[in-house]
Amino acid sequence: MAENSSPQRFRAPSELSDEMLERVRACGESCDADRNPDREIFADLGRDGLMKLLVPAELGGLGRHPAEFIEFTRRVTYEHPSAGWVAMTCNEEAEIFAAYLEASTVAGFYGEHPDAVIAGSGVPRGIARASDGGWLVNGRWTFVSGCSVADWWVVANIVEGTRPKDICHVLVPADPSLIDDTWHTLGLRGTGSHDVVLTDCFVPADRAGVAENFSLPKPNEHPFYRLPSGLRFPFPKTGVASGIADRAIDEFTTLATAKTPLFARTELAARPDAHAAIARATALAGAGRSFVADQLDEIWQTASAHGEVTPAQHARARLACSWSVQNCIAAVETLVDAAGSTANFTASPLGALLNDVRAVAGHFMVGGYQMDTAGRVLLGQDSGDRNF
Repeated sequence: MAENSSPQRFRAPSELSDEMLERVRACGESCDADRNPDREIFADLGRDGLMKLLVPAELGGLGRHPAEFIEFTRRVTYEHPSAGWVAMTCNEEAEIFAAYLEASTVAGFYGEHPDAVIAGSGVPRGIARASDGGWLVNGRWTFVSGCSVADWWVVANIVEGTRPKDICHVLVPADPSLIDDTWHTLGLRGTGSHDVVLTDCFVPADRAGVAENFSLPKPNEHPFYRLPSGLRFPFPKTGVASGIADRAIDEFTTLATAKTPLFARTELAARPDAHAAIARATALAGAGRSFVADQLDEIWQTASAHGEVTPAQHARARLACSWSVQNCIAAVETLVDAAGSTANFTASPLGALLNDVRAVAGHFMVGGYQMDTAGRVLLGQDSGDRNF
């Protein structure tokens, strides 16, 4: 459990030390084998203040611009994709906690636990029943990335008996005995995205926040909290996909100068297909990143001016995020194909990177079908998605 006495350095994301990044890479293989993140690394990221980047400064966080958060995620992911994913999701869960619980609760919590690491799920898979002085919670939450290294969990529940459904987010101390080991995957293996199961768990009222019908419960001066909820979560995933693509580009570059393909007279780097592959991958990843940056800048300016994000803006932003992730997948696939049989061996990171980047697109916020959803909105039709 995070302690009040921990000396915090409150680094900016750009101040990630080379030592920390080297540690992330060094433990990557063992984390993938264990199917869980490294506890010490995330404790240190918490002490650096880097597990509350999206929490407003007035509530005890760092209140960073999403673009800075995306870059932080990309840099960690470049060293180890699973670590980058967990760093991203735990920051998102801290943001959910800060958004849905009372401001005084959040500020008091971070005053007492400034280096806390929070994992969880914003998908309401539990039931919360009002009880004397709080809530009684039952449920199973899937894909709780980082649950094994977190100090706290924040999970969403449907309030029993409400129509339309009210959502109750609760903060509970992490308990390893309540984790169901379910994470047996090919991609993002080291995220420890297991299930969390709570049975008749009592949560005091001051550690819970209720929102009517999925709404954001309170106004906030920070632009991030004025974005539609469906736009607060796609952007960070692009940092993971981008970091994986960048790593694959560099790994292929190294391979191309070291490998002489079968029956070839020259190294792979001299072949036209390698030239085309590295060029295409670089263009795909870069184009996706630029599209995301442009759309994020536009909606951030709107939110900063207290304006309302239009459906077309929302659609373009969601489109940019999904398209960027799909571009990164295509980039890595291109490099794996050009690498030949080498990429099929575990000694080459390219095959693992392909599994990892495909796993990113498994998240519903950036799945390929989101491009179709955006297209419907751009043509004036209903999105068919309550997150719009």
